[in-house]
Amino acid sequence: MGTSIKIITLTILASFTLEAQVEIPNGDFNHFETIQIEKYNYDLPVGWKEHQKNEASRQGDGSGFVYKYDLPDANGNALALHRTYSAETNTIITSFSIPENKENLRLVGRYKFSGSDIDTAKDTLRIAVFSSKKSIDDIPNTLPKNATVLNIAEPEAQFEWFHLDINEIQKNNYVTIVIQLISGSDDSYYWGQSNAVLDDLKFATIQKSAQVN
Repeated sequence: MGTSIKIITLTILASFTLEAQVEIPNGDFNHFETIQIEKYNYDLPVGWKEHQKNEASRQGDGSGFVYKYDLPDANGNALALHRTYSAETNTIITSFSIPENKENLRLVGRYKFSGSDIDTAKDTLRIAVFSSKKSIDDIPNTLPKNATVLNIAEPEAQFEWFHLDINEIQKNNYVTIVIQLISGSDDSYYWGQSNAVLDDLKFATIQKSAQVN
């Protein structure tokens, strides 16, 4: 009687798939609220806040940090950011709760970035994410130590995708997304100007699958 020996080969294939798990409030930036003040009207993305420093300029000449972008390369609307020469940094945030434990979260989205209008300066488009036990109602002047940060310094004239991998977030905590334009100028009297457009922000979960042969 012959003896057959079966060789069992175990092959583990690690594949990464993205599945939408956490909805970002107005992450596609298709919804804007028109604010009417005495002299000017302006649009703010629903569920997001721009830095308080813009309140005076909005009242004065109608200028701020965030605007509605509705050119054909947007999916519906998008978020336009404009940092003026009078601000070294400007910021917009959203903060929302996570009902379940989440692991291996990834923030993805599309962006365009002008870079600085000063040839010798290198501006930064910063996208940061952090978690907290309470909602963040006021825009922080500095990011907490647990923030995960993506710094984009190279200009992009056309929409490009970005991704930012996030650590585990506990249920019932709040997730805050911070978007900033930061001047690279060392001239405290003229910070230069820069622009960016963001669209289609989504949270997804990176999942590993194993196949056994």
